[in-house]
Amino acid sequence: MSTSARADVHVSHHRFLIQEQGDASAPSDVPNGLTASAPGVAVILTGVHTGVVDVTVRLTDAPPTGPDDGWDEVEEVELVSFTGEMRLVSLGADPPGGFPVLTAHGPGRYGMRVHARGRDIAEGGVTGVPAEFYQVTVWPIDVGPQARARLGIGVAEELGLPDKSREIREWAKRHGLPQHEPGRLVRAEPRLLVPAPTRAVAVAEEHRLRVVNPHQDTAPAPDLPAGLVAAAPDSLVIRTLRRRGRVDVHVNWQPSPPRMEAQGWEESEEIEFVTTTGIMQVATMTTDDDRRPNLTYQGAGRYGLRIHGRTRDRAQGRDGGQGRLSNRPGESYLLVVWPVELGAAAARDPG
Repeated sequence: MSTSARADVHVSHHRFLIQEQGDASAPSDVPNGLTASAPGVAVILTGVHTGVVDVTVRLTDAPPTGPDDGWDEVEEVELVSFTGEMRLVSLGADPPGGFPVLTAHGPGRYGMRVHARGRDIAEGGVTGVPAEFYQVTVWPIDVGPQARARLGIGVAEELGLPDKSREIREWAKRHGLPQHEPGRLVRAEPRLLVPAPTRAVAVAEEHRLRVVNPHQDTAPAPDLPAGLVAAAPDSLVIRTLRRRGRVDVHVNWQPSPPRMEAQGWEESEEIEFVTTTGIMQVATMTTDDDRRPNLTYQGAGRYGLRIHGRTRDRAQGRDGGQGRLSNRPGESYLLVVWPVELGAAAARDPG
C-alpha cells in the first residue's frame, strides 16, 4: 500500500527540511550532495537558492523496488523520529499544504529515498516556476512499542531518568552527523574525509573492552571471544588478557581494507560488524577532550575491523592478568576500521 501527494515547495538557501518539533539541528555537511539526516531532522539540498521546487511525497510499507529511470540523482538515508510527527518543512514560508505526516507509524526508524532531477538547471538562481523535481519516498524500518523502548521514549520519564533522546540530539550537535548515511551514489563516489589516527586509554572490565553506541546501549553483547574480538549487531567485544585495568587503544580509519599488515604487533584478527545507528565507541575510552572517537563516523552500515594486539604476554604478570592494576597500560590494541557497505539496507542485512 502506498500514499502519495504533490505540491510546490518554497526553498531557501538551497534546501528544504524533513523535521519534527524539537531542538534538532539540521545537518550542515552533506557528503553525497543531496540529502543527510540527524536524529529528528533531515535536509534535502536544491540547486536553486530561493524559489519553488516540485516535490512528490510517497509513503510506502517497504523500500521501493521500481527502476530509478528518469532521475538525475538518487540517495537514501535513515530517519529517526522521536515523536512520529516528521513533516516536510519550507524555509522562510508556511508549511506546504497537502502533505501527510511522513512518519505516520509513530516513533522509530524509517528509510527515506530521495530522487532529484534538474538541480543544475537554475543553480544559484531565483525562480518562481519549478524547474527542479523531487520524489521523497519514506517507509518504516523499526517502529512500534519495541522501537520506542530502544529509543528510550517514555521510559526515562517513568523512571525519573534523563531523556535519552535529548542525549542523542546533544551528541549530534557536538559530533556532527551520527545518523548520516552517504547512501547510494548515482554519479561519483564521495570524497571521504578520513579522521586522523587517535590514541587513548580505555579500561578493561572482566576481560572486556565493549564497543557500542553509548546513547542507545541496548544491543545484546556477544559472548566473550576465544580470540581477540567478537561481533553482534551494534555491539563488539574485545577480549583483553587483563581482567581489570588500563590498556592502550589506537584507532586508525581507512577508506578501504588496508593492503598491508601493521608492523610490530604480535597478533591480529579481522572481522566484519554492523551498526544501525552510525555510532560505535569504545565505552570506557577517555580522551583529553572527553570526546570518544566514533569508529563508524560514515553512518549506518557494514564495516570491517582489523584488530592488533601487542605486549599482551607481558601484560599477564604473575597472576595471568587476573586483577593486576597499573597506572601504565601493559597491553595495547590497534583498531583499523573501514566501510564495507553503507546505508540502511546494509545495516539490516549483515550479509
